[in-house]
Amino acid sequence: MNLSRFRSLLVPLLACGLLSISVTRGPAQSDDRMAGAIATAQAWVAQIDAGLYDQSYAESSAAMQEKVSQEKWDVVLKTLRPPWGGVVSRVETSHVLKPDGLEGLSGECVVITYDTAFKKLDPAMEVVVLKWEGGKWRGAGYNVGPKPLSPGEAPIPPQSLPQTDTSDTTTKTPNQ
Repeated sequence: MNLSRFRSLLVPLLACGLLSISVTRGPAQSDDRMAGAIATAQAWVAQIDAGLYDQSYAESSAAMQEKVSQEKWDVVLKTLRPPWGGVVSRVETSHVLKPDGLEGLSGECVVITYDTAFKKLDPAMEVVVLKWEGGKWRGAGYNVGPKPLSPGEAPIPPQSLPQTDTSDTTTKTPNQ
């Protein structure tokens, strides 16, 4: 075999080899990024669980901070979380990569959903949104509440939900 023929075969072989390396790295890198997102979500909700609302806000994305002030973040979490007590269990049920963002949030995002049990609210559902920002995942949204009912499930008793007294003691019934 002459040298020019060898080179003509070698170049395509090297190109195929490099292509296969880049193709196999793509999913592995994607898996690594998703694992990083899941770890970030777990750390972020751990801060919320511990009542470290200021710290969770400081580590959130600029996109979230533009939409929600730190004061509002603190008030909402202080109102919402303590009545339910501590977390008894938290199990991830899904994670979805949104490469083009979500409504109202541009850029690469991940939405992670958990089935969560709190001491005074079981079952509950948490949704954590992360945004890729500044070379790492950052919290961009958090939502928690009673888990939506599946067909055939009994509703959560109202006394187990946080209550806000909105009654007007001066209101009279029609017969008075």
